[in-house]
Amino acid sequence: MGRTPYSNTIAGVAPFTSWYRAVGVNVNIPIFNGFLYPTRSREAGLRAQADEEQLRDLKDRIANDVRASWLNALTAYNRISVTQQFVDQANLAVDLSQTRYNLGLSSIVELSQAQLQQTEAAIQFAAAKYQYRIAESVLRFQIASSSPSVP
Repeated sequence: MGRTPYSNTIAGVAPFTSWYRAVGVNVNIPIFNGFLYPTRSREAGLRAQADEEQLRDLKDRIANDVRASWLNALTAYNRISVTQQFVDQANLAVDLSQTRYNLGLSSIVELSQAQLQQTEAAIQFAAAKYQYRIAESVLRFQIASSSPSVP
């Protein structure tokens, strides 16, 4: 409700009163909006598809990391038995060299070389055990990091 700021009179007759009332309504009906809604819907679908692809890629990388860690641990475990056989053979070679040296059939050089190989075999056996423990720790880490966290 309002009041007109001045009076408009024509020949002494006021066509309008000084008081008036008005109502306004704004209606927006999107009859043609440039295909905005279908485009937004398609964009949302493509974003969801991209997110699904990223999730699948992440799952594949995690599975690959766990599989590689498993194979590394298995290889390290098998290496322990191989180095154990090497230690056994080196111990046998030292025993044979010691016996040959005691009988006077070989020199001290042969005995020293057999003892050196025995020491190298023991070092490789210890290294194989530590490599297996490291590979096992890496495998546990990969498995733990790929497991979903429980709140």
